[in-house]
Order: sequence, then C-alpha cells, then structure tokens
Amino acid sequence: MECGQSSLHENDIEYLNEDTGEIKNIQVPVCIPANVGSKMCIDEKQIGEDIYTVMINHDTGKIAFMADTIMSTELFEATQPMREELRKVKVINRDLASWYRKFSDLAMPNADQVGDKFHVIKLLLEAGQAVRIKLKRKIDTEKRKAHETFKIAEQKRRKANESKGVKFKKKKFVFNEKVLGNGETPTMILKRSQYLLYKFKHQWTDKQKERAAFLFAEFPELEKSYFLSCEFRAWYSKANIGKHELILEAGLFQWYENVEESRIEELMNFSSTVERNQDYICNYFLHNGSTNAKAENKNGKIKKFINSNQGTRDRDFFFFRLKKYYA
Repeated sequence: MECGQSSLHENDIEYLNEDTGEIKNIQVPVCIPANVGSKMCIDEKQIGEDIYTVMINHDTGKIAFMADTIMSTELFEATQPMREELRKVKVINRDLASWYRKFSDLAMPNADQVGDKFHVIKLLLEAGQAVRIKLKRKIDTEKRKAHETFKIAEQKRRKANESKGVKFKKKKFVFNEKVLGNGETPTMILKRSQYLLYKFKHQWTDKQKERAAFLFAEFPELEKSYFLSCEFRAWYSKANIGKHELILEAGLFQWYENVEESRIEELMNFSSTVERNQDYICNYFLHNGSTNAKAENKNGKIKKFINSNQGTRDRDFFFFRLKKYYA
C-alpha cells in the first residue's frame, strides 16, 4: 500500500511563475494516459478547501487526469506525460471558464470544444432567479424605508409628548402589503415561486399554474424573463440536433434581439455570455448533443465517496482509493 500511495506523487510538478518568480508545487494524484479517449470531459471539483481539475473519458467514465489547479498554463505543464494522447482528442466538453478554453487550446489543439449544456442552462436559470430576487429585494427596500420613516415619526411624537408631559405609548410598525387574489402577498408569492420558474409551463402543477397567473400579473418583468428563458431552452433542445447551422443561428439571433428589447439586465448579461461563447455552445448540435454529463456524474460519485470516507483528512489515502475505484 505504501508503494501505491507514494506513486500518487510521481507526477507532481513544480511550476515556476515567471511573472512573480514563485515556485508552486502542483499535486497530480491521477495522470493515466491510457484513460484518454477521443472524447473527453473537463470540470472542476472542490475537495476540502482545494479546487481540483478533473478530466474524464467521455465513453468509459474513467478519470484520466486530476490536479490541484485550474490555471491553464499550470495544467498544460502538468499534462506533459499525456501530451501525445491529448493531441488525438477530437471533442472536449467543458464549462465556459476561460482557463479551460485556454488549456484546451494548448493541450488539445485538434479537439472541438463543446460548451457544456448543463453549465449554460445553470447560468440561465440563475439569471431568472436573479430577477425574482431583485424584485423581492425592491420590496424589502420599500419596507426598510417605511420603517425608517416610521421611526422618525415616532421620535417626533415622543418629543412632542415629553414637551406636553404626556406619557408616550410606543406604536408597533406595520408594513401593509396588498393581498393578491390567491391570498398571498407580493413578498410571499416571490418567495414561493422559486421552483416553478425552473420548470416549463406544461410541467406546472395546478397550484403552480394558479400562483404563476397572479405572479406574472403582479410582476410582468418576471413573466418576460421566464418566457425568454423558456425560448432559449427550447432552442437549446435535442429537437434542434441535425438542423442546418444557419437555421440554428437565425433562431439564436432572434433570441438575442428579444432579450435586447426586454431590457432585463440579468438576461442581457446572460445573453452576452452566450454571444461570447456562441461557437462552443453551438458545437453541442454539431456533436449530437454531447454534454459533460459523465464528468458531472463522476463529480457526484466523488462527493458521495468523500462523505462515505468521513472527509479527506488523509488526502493521500483518499486519492489512493479514488484512483483504484474511478481511474
């Protein structure tokens, strides 16, 4: 076992940062060139307080590489033992992080980079939730300002009573929110609508359909945001795989225009991200709906593995077992 664990460090490297002159030790617990295939997935995984890059064979699900860095130049140096195999990779699924784009350009120059659908949709849904949170925060701000006005009025009333020798009786602050047709206040309905915004309209329960009707009537900006999100998800669906790229681009450009017209800042920010990564996102359709699902699945298994091993205090032993099970 000692021999097995000591081999975990045989691929560790010392990286010299030429800008700072600092030498950094980068641990590479997994580096198996034989596990590299024509389709690979790359993602990050937090283990303890450290962020590791994990590269997985899309077809076999085996871990080919793991290192405690996400920096593109450091990853390029750490993958030196598998450089020849990486040049044969045809497809690399990744999130939209710039460091993985740069690393893929360096290490896998012959691979088509596919922006992972899971991460793109996650960003989209976060943008939609940001609109909901913004609207709730606006009500919270109104409530705070009303409370501040109330306190000033109470201070004035206290002074007036003291000058007259009248006993001061403190009043209780009440913020009167209107009640919507379903019995909920705007604050309540915004809080309770988190999950219906994740679903398509046809997936709503009867209760969610009722709530959505009152929600969108009260907050038209949220309604517009929701349906713009659904439009993008419909464009990004498997149903469009195989369609001509000009048709796909036309649909995406129309969506860009719709978002621009909406002037919803959160959706405009997401739209800008999509536009900057358009080629990588559209590669999803060119490669038959290729995603990072294997990497995400492996991340989930690693998380369960961490929990079942009561954490990772003995990091070497943890990686020794991880390598045996998943690499």
